[in-house]
Amino acid sequence: MMKWFILVAVVALVQADSSEHGVSPGSKGTTCACGWANRSGGSRIVGGTYYKANEYPFIVGIATVGARGYAPFCGGSIITANHVITAAHCTDDIIKARTRTAVLLGSHDRSRPSSTAVTINVERINQHEKYNANTIANDISILTLASSINFNKLIGPVCLPLPGLDVSGQTVRVLGWGAERFQGAMTMRPKKLDTTAVSPAQCAAIWRGLVSATNPTQVCTLSKKETACQGDSGGPVVWRDPQTNRYTLIGLVSFGAACTDEKPTVNTRVAAYLPWIKQQIAATKPAGVCTKA
Repeated sequence: MMKWFILVAVVALVQADSSEHGVSPGSKGTTCACGWANRSGGSRIVGGTYYKANEYPFIVGIATVGARGYAPFCGGSIITANHVITAAHCTDDIIKARTRTAVLLGSHDRSRPSSTAVTINVERINQHEKYNANTIANDISILTLASSINFNKLIGPVCLPLPGLDVSGQTVRVLGWGAERFQGAMTMRPKKLDTTAVSPAQCAAIWRGLVSATNPTQVCTLSKKETACQGDSGGPVVWRDPQTNRYTLIGLVSFGAACTDEKPTVNTRVAAYLPWIKQQIAATKPAGVCTKA
């Protein structure tokens, strides 16, 4: 079993024009600005494809800090001006080794410098106290940043879900710089993949002992010839709320079956950890999170 995954292959073109997805306001608002997309008119969603620079302002790269610069290894999402959320299996070794870590904001093409990119060091890591490296249970961490993020059109937070949100059977989107093949290198530019959330019962039947159907703390996704791959762990799995027309963080990429579509990819279910998330924020640099109003 592998512990990291995302974005392999190509899916069919979605027929409906999606140029306004995440752009124009919806019928309902949010408690603060969140989950918007920067997209030029006339674009259409294509799963498993590279997306335009700064299209999703909330995605971040998480990197180690060394003498030769920054080495990205996982993904994450902005949830407040001082906090990024990611997977615990991304932070476990970092904590043990006391490795210096930073987040890369507004970054897109890693092969060239960008005037929009911002790098902020991580001051503190709050890893879930019940994270289990063997079962990958409670795979969630909150990074507190050394300095606050200055939000703008290109850098901003994702919306968090309301308690109890269930997106089973609906289309969700996975974002990240993950490899295109097993044990391959991370891509230079991030991709987006549209996939389907499967029910906890269906996922639990396949991942016996690792996924619960009765007390779901994970959300699983599955698409034919498309999957997650190493490099995107901790990165965002988002759902576009049709009422707000904003992207809501429903999952964090956790583990799957070695970059294949043989089994669903398992993601940490953000809605199951809302109290814990708010506790970590309050204990570090208190701030409000953005949700549907």
